[in-house]
Amino acid sequence: MSRKSIVAISLIAFCGLMLFAGCGDDNTTAVGDTTPLELIDIAEIIENVAPPEFSAPTGSPSAVDSAWLYGEYPLLEKVFGSENPPTLYRNINDFKMFMDIVEMIVRVDADGNFVEDTYTDTTTEDIGGTPTLLHYSATVTALDAATDIPAAAQAVLGETIDVDYLIAITLEELPEGLVHIGVKISETEQTILLYDANMGGESDDPESSVKYLSLDPSDSTFVFKGTGYCADADENIYSYAFDITSDANSDFSYRMSWYSNDIPDSDLLGCILGGGNKDTEFALMYRQYVPADSAVMDSTFMYDAVFGPDYSDSEGLITDYADYLDEELIFGYDVMPQAMLTTPWEEY
Repeated sequence: MSRKSIVAISLIAFCGLMLFAGCGDDNTTAVGDTTPLELIDIAEIIENVAPPEFSAPTGSPSAVDSAWLYGEYPLLEKVFGSENPPTLYRNINDFKMFMDIVEMIVRVDADGNFVEDTYTDTTTEDIGGTPTLLHYSATVTALDAATDIPAAAQAVLGETIDVDYLIAITLEELPEGLVHIGVKISETEQTILLYDANMGGESDDPESSVKYLSLDPSDSTFVFKGTGYCADADENIYSYAFDITSDANSDFSYRMSWYSNDIPDSDLLGCILGGGNKDTEFALMYRQYVPADSAVMDSTFMYDAVFGPDYSDSEGLITDYADYLDEELIFGYDVMPQAMLTTPWEEY
C-alpha cells in the first residue's frame, strides 16, 4: 500500500471521528437511549506482547548477524517495522485506525445491541493546501449467518467467521474504495473481521486486505492475522500473510511471509517464524525461496537468531525454540494472493 493510501485512509478516519462531533450535515436517525460502542484497545494488548517497533540501532555493532539489524533493508524492519504492508506495526496501526472509526460510528442501546442505521456526514479537510469537501457514509446491518471467507484468504483465515454486525463504509471522493467491518462483541469475545480495498484512490495501484482479530477479554489472549495484495502500473505484485497469537502467559508466536515479483528475472517468497517472550528472550528465523514457488529453500540466505529485550544480544539457544521455528508453520507460496481479494460481504 502506498503513502497515498495512508493519506486517503487517514481522511476517512478523520470523517469517522467527526461523525458524532457535530461536523457537517448530520443525517443520522438514531434516537433514544443510545451510547457509543466501546472496544478494548486491541493495539495496546498486541504491543504489550509483541517485540517493539524496530528502529536501526546506534552505537557498537551487535553480535547478531548484520542482516537482521543493518543495511538498507534489515530483516527486522521488514518484520517489525511500520512502513510496508506486511510489517506487524503497519497492520496494527491500520487496524487500530479503523477500530477508532467503529467506535465513533456504532451506537448501542441500553441492552448493548448495535443500532442499525445509515450515517452520513460531510466535512472539509485541507489536502495539499486545498480545502476539500468529503462525503462519508456508513451503514450498520445485523447479520443472520456466519460470514464466508473468500477462497484466496481461507488458508490464513479459515472458511467461515462468525460476526453479528457489518459496518459498510464508503467515501464519495473514493468511489472505488470500500471498507467492510464485521463485529461481534460479548463478555467472552471481541471478534473483528476487516476488509478494505482501493483506499488509495489510484486505479493503477489496486490493493486489498482482509484482517481478523479475536480477543478473550478475560485474559487478553488473542489471534491477529491477515492477508493482503498490492500491485502497481508496472504489474509488480506484492502480497503477504501474517499471524500473531498470544497465550495468557504473555509469550507470543508469530509467522509472516511476503511475496514479490519485483526482482530481476524471478520472484521471491520471504518467510519469518518466531516466538518467545519480548521482555526476556525470543527467537526468529528467516528463510526465502527463489523462485517463490520453488520446493527448495535458498541456502544463501538462512538466518536464525535469539534476541533479548529490545533486540539486544542474547546467549540463548536457538534449539530451545523449536516449537516456534517449525518449518511446517511457514506460509508458503500457495497462500500468497495473486489477485485482488474480494469482500466477504459482496451482497452489501
